This record gives sequence, C-alpha cells and structure tokens, in this order.
Amino acid sequence: MEILIHKKAGKTNGWIGYTLSWTQLQFDEINFGKKFWARYDRRHDISVVIIHELSDNISLSGAWVYGTGNAVTLPVGQFSAMPNIPLSHPSDPRNIYWWYIVDDLGSMNSFRMKPYHRLDLAIQIHKKMKRHERIWEFGLYNAYNRKNPFFYYIENEYNNYDLQTTKLKQVAIFPVVPSISYSFKF
Repeated sequence: MEILIHKKAGKTNGWIGYTLSWTQLQFDEINFGKKFWARYDRRHDISVVIIHELSDNISLSGAWVYGTGNAVTLPVGQFSAMPNIPLSHPSDPRNIYWWYIVDDLGSMNSFRMKPYHRLDLAIQIHKKMKRHERIWEFGLYNAYNRKNPFFYYIENEYNNYDLQTTKLKQVAIFPVVPSISYSFKF
C-alpha cells in the first residue's frame, strides 16, 4: 500500500509519502524450505519533504526519511566442534586435532536491524538571469547525526582463552555530512 500527499502550490510545498509492505521469500534449499523475510523487506517507509521559498532568490528545504530496519541473519548461539581432519598425516606422532567455534544461525533473516532515519536540511540561493539560472545549495545530510546501522557483527571477549562475554556490535557510517553544490539551468 502506498499513500502520497503532495502540495504543489504556494510558497511552502512538499509531500508526505508512506509505504506499507511485506516481502517474504521461500526456496526449498534455503531455511529448510520455510518462508523468511527478504533482506530488504521494509515494512514501513516514510518520507516527508518540505520546501519553503523565503524570497524569489532563497529557499529552504528539509527531508526526513524513516524505514524499518533490514532483516539479517545473526548467530543465536555457538558451540565447539572438532573436525575429523588431522593437521598432519595420520601416521605422524605429532598428529593433533583442533577445536573451533561454530555459529548456530537459527532461522534465516530472523533479526531486525534498528530502524533507519535521518533529517537532511538545505538552503538554496537562486540567481535568475535572462536565459539561465544559477543555484548554490548548502546542506546537511543526517543533520541530527543519527548513527544508523550499516551492519552488525559479533565480538567475543576472552580471558586466558576462556570466553567471557559475547556482544553484538553495530557499525554506522555517514554522520553529519555538510555539502555544497552548484547548479546551472538553461
């Protein structure tokens, strides 16, 4: 379902858009044949854009976007395993086996990342000439410095080779990013 409300007239214009959707996948070879959420299943997606003309030469704009977090697969547990492959030839007396940690991933894409949202702000300075228009724009991407998740990873902390804690860590990119652009319309 998609809804769009758009105001085109007057000194203040813009739009509000909302999408509600579900995206599931199912394959015999994946997730034991059970349905699972697609990575980019985005239940709620909202956009709010406002543009206000202060004068013939100056306008302000703001855009706020929100989206449900992506579905991802993360470990739900871990266990130790020993492969049945020796490090050296079976007759070698130094033949040793080694243990390693195996992640139990549970169901496919059963975890949701945090929701994504940000606010972009800009001021545009227009200079209209006879046959063309010049526009300088000064803006801020992610104006309130939201640390939106880009990906997650598991971090294990050890003390003398003993596992002490396991933590879910988030990596975020694109903090507040200032921008300057120049446009030429003819």
